[in-house]
Amino acid sequence: MKNLLLFLISITLVNCSSKTEKKNISLIGMEFKEAKQVEKLFNYTKVSDTVFYENASDFEAKHGILHLNNVINNLIIFKSILYYVNNNRSFKILDTLIITKLDGSEFVTIGYCENKMNNNNFIALVDKTDSLEIQKINKIWLANVSSEKIELVNNMDNITCINEWFIDINKN
Repeated sequence: MKNLLLFLISITLVNCSSKTEKKNISLIGMEFKEAKQVEKLFNYTKVSDTVFYENASDFEAKHGILHLNNVINNLIIFKSILYYVNNNRSFKILDTLIITKLDGSEFVTIGYCENKMNNNNFIALVDKTDSLEIQKINKIWLANVSSEKIELVNNMDNITCINEWFIDINKN
């Protein structure tokens, strides 16, 4: 009788744990043509999207960064671009980054920072400014095409960001 009871409890625990795993499906590896096709992204709005080229001689971009947000989070998606017949393309999610709790003076920028090697696959949390060049970079990440991961950059020397929202009102 004890063995039967122990067996039933074990089956119940195994069944419960497998249900939990199914509810927490990762976005990594999912393919989509538009972000709204991914159920977990229904509540997000597209902020910006950029692609980058690994080599200057590349004709087609192989990777991109998608910035989505909702009321609580900024979601950054590092994606590979998959090309198919007739120029149809879809995207495969390689990695994600969630940035929460921005204060009123901060914003997220993708593709507007570079270092001396002209990498533009940076994601940055910066302070708002009225000038063309961002004055303060609070945090910066690199969408690394080799590791296919978003990696925190600790050394921000020689990295500059431009203000994508800058408008020179003094121009003639």
